[in-house]
Amino acid sequence: MKKVIAILTAALIAGSTYAFSPFDPNEKVLKAFNETFSTATEVRWEEFPKYFAVSFVSGGIRSKVNYDKEGNMISSLRYYNPQLLPLYILNKVSQENSKKKLFGVTEVTVGGNIAYYIKLEDNSSWYTLKVDTDGNSQIVEKYKKV
Repeated sequence: MKKVIAILTAALIAGSTYAFSPFDPNEKVLKAFNETFSTATEVRWEEFPKYFAVSFVSGGIRSKVNYDKEGNMISSLRYYNPQLLPLYILNKVSQENSKKKLFGVTEVTVGGNIAYYIKLEDNSSWYTLKVDTDGNSQIVEKYKKV
C-alpha cells in the first residue's frame, strides 16, 4: 500500500511539474515578441499546430497575441477600461449611450482591422456593443438582468 501511495504521489508531482513547465516558442517568434513587448510580465506561451499564442500584461493591459511560425502577428486581443479607448470612440459611444454605464473593452485586431467590443449596462440589461475604428456601432449581445 505504501508503494502504491508513493508511486501515485511521484506521478502527481511529475505530472504537475510537466503541466506548469515553462515553454518558449521558436527563435523568430520570441524575437518578434520581445522587440514589441519588452516590458511584458506574466508571459504565458501556448503552441498550436499552425501558430503560437502568448498571454501577458503590458502597460497594465492584459493581452493575447497570436503569431504564425515565422514570427508574424496574426491577431491580438486586449482587455482594458473604457477610458483607454481612442478619444473619438469613447466620446461617440458615451454620447450615444448616455444612460448606460461602460465597464469593459475587448479590442480585437485581425490583420489591420480593429474592432472594439464594449460592455455596457443599465438597470435592466447588459449589452455588448461592437464599434469599428470609424465609430460605427451595433449591439451584438443583450442580456436581461434577473
